Amino acid sequence: MLIITVLLGMAGGFTLAIPPGPLAIAVMKQGIEGHFRPGLMVALAAALMDMVYILLATFASSAIVQALARLIKETVWFPLLFQIACIILLLVLGIRYFAPAQRKRATQHDQKAELAQEERARQMGHATPFFTGLLIAITNLASPTFLPTMIAFVGFFHANDWLHPGVLPSLLFSVGFGMGTLFWFLGLLRILLRFRMSISNDFISNIYRFTGGTLITFAAVITYHVVTATAWGQLM
Repeated sequence: MLIITVLLGMAGGFTLAIPPGPLAIAVMKQGIEGHFRPGLMVALAAALMDMVYILLATFASSAIVQALARLIKETVWFPLLFQIACIILLLVLGIRYFAPAQRKRATQHDQKAELAQEERARQMGHATPFFTGLLIAITNLASPTFLPTMIAFVGFFHANDWLHPGVLPSLLFSVGFGMGTLFWFLGLLRILLRFRMSISNDFISNIYRFTGGTLITFAAVITYHVVTATAWGQLM
């Protein structure tokens, strides 16, 4: 059971790390330049902060867990509404990364954010990849949706009894989550290091396009599941 908890955390961390952002830009930059160790340090910083964030979300979600569990088990409509909300979110993010104009703006925004944190690290006298990665990860807290998304994510796991309450399961889940984040960035870094000599100037843009297509595909899969698995007669 504890192994399953770690694996669930890994799956969650890996999945949530896929959408590009300033951290992905920092890792990709190191990979394109052929620097494995600096890229690894950025990835480790991202994984460490994700472990902290998901652990905070786990302990902060008890009231939400109880509410979600009650709604999921006692109502028919809440799981449907939750899945519809997930579909909408995936579509919004997918379009942001896939549509040319939206993708260009997202790429420019993330590149500027990554450069700003590099400059801040230099000004603070700690211009190391690990410290830069920590700074970039900390700026995630500036997003008003970041921690609420983490809490809702963990709360849904709890409410479906996929993650059991307690300190040990929470710790193992957070460790697995950080490992999932690390594996995604390491995989991306390895690919870049291996094929960097043949990478085109549009590679980063293609990463965003691939992510957008993946998110839209996920939305389509969930939509199919909702249409075929929902007991529509009970909602009437």
